[in-house]
Amino acid sequence: MGAIGDAKIAEVNKVGEDELFNRLATGTTLTDLLKEIGIGYKLWARWLDSVEGRRQRYAEAQEQAAHFYASRAVMTAVNTHVEDNTINSARLQVDTDKWMAAKLNPQYDTRHKEVAVNISVGDLHAEAAALLREVSGDVIEGKAEDVSDVEP
Repeated sequence: MGAIGDAKIAEVNKVGEDELFNRLATGTTLTDLLKEIGIGYKLWARWLDSVEGRRQRYAEAQEQAAHFYASRAVMTAVNTHVEDNTINSARLQVDTDKWMAAKLNPQYDTRHKEVAVNISVGDLHAEAAALLREVSGDVIEGKAEDVSDVEP
């Protein structure tokens, strides 16, 4: 980066890391914050990496922001009444806040995770035979006979 980038980074340092991360943690979007301080994403990334541990503190601020969005989603849902004409916009606000919270902190991701389970019947039979051997000693192999009632 050139002298202009360095000057902008110096201005960001004057604002202070604590102030910036606190604003992010309390719901200011990164886009709005970057507009206010007059830098772009590339300079933001450079600023984050300029001090050891700063990127981790930024991640912690994002997790805190997730709590803010989740809380705001709950408050919006609770404070919206069915009689209001604003119910659709409130629903959109709640969905947006839930999405933001999930993106910033996986704890708030409510999507159902697919779990795939493969079961082999042959393996189950072998395991059952091994368990029976442990319990009763020997397993007797044989054929089953039909013993249904025969009419006279």
